[in-house]
Amino acid sequence: MAQVDFDDIMREFCTNDETLEELKAVAFEVLRLNPGCEQSDWARILVEQYGTEVVDAYGKDPAEAYASLEDLWESPYLDKVSGLEYDFKTWAEAFSTDAAVQLYYDLTEKNE
Repeated sequence: MAQVDFDDIMREFCTNDETLEELKAVAFEVLRLNPGCEQSDWARILVEQYGTEVVDAYGKDPAEAYASLEDLWESPYLDKVSGLEYDFKTWAEAFSTDAAVQLYYDLTEKNE
């Protein structure tokens, strides 16, 4: 039986965690850049424009990736600029219009 190296396991776990954080960052960016974006559009944009991040986080199986993105939609994201944490669905509602996105930029401008 092969011996499992704890360092290898931790390295893989940390890499997966970092990969998911990268995906979450671009997922948040998609919402800011696409006011009024709904879950299906958000997932499509992520797959089409950020395919590498999606594959790195969830693998190459499209059905599995879309299912994981559905789960991600309801998971929390901490915006380091504003200090606020909401799930992606709530962020999408917050960024529902161009004016709402502009207000976010105006309010967080001093924090960047």
